Amino acid sequence: MKFVYVLCFLLLSILGFIGLLLPLVPSSPFFIPALFCLYKAHPKLVKRIVNIKFIRKYVPRKVLDKLN
Repeated sequence: MKFVYVLCFLLLSILGFIGLLLPLVPSSPFFIPALFCLYKAHPKLVKRIVNIKFIRKYVPRKVLDKLN
């Protein structure tokens, strides 16, 4: 099942980056489910990423409480 989540993460991330480059395609609707898929596949990796000082200040407090 991890393989499916990683595959979905990659596909949604690619679509999100395309959305960053093209003005008509939104990127947020792709990045949010991509992060959810990454969390389902590798929760420890997501916790390590969120604990980076630069990224941590942009993550809502509610999300940080759930991760810890």
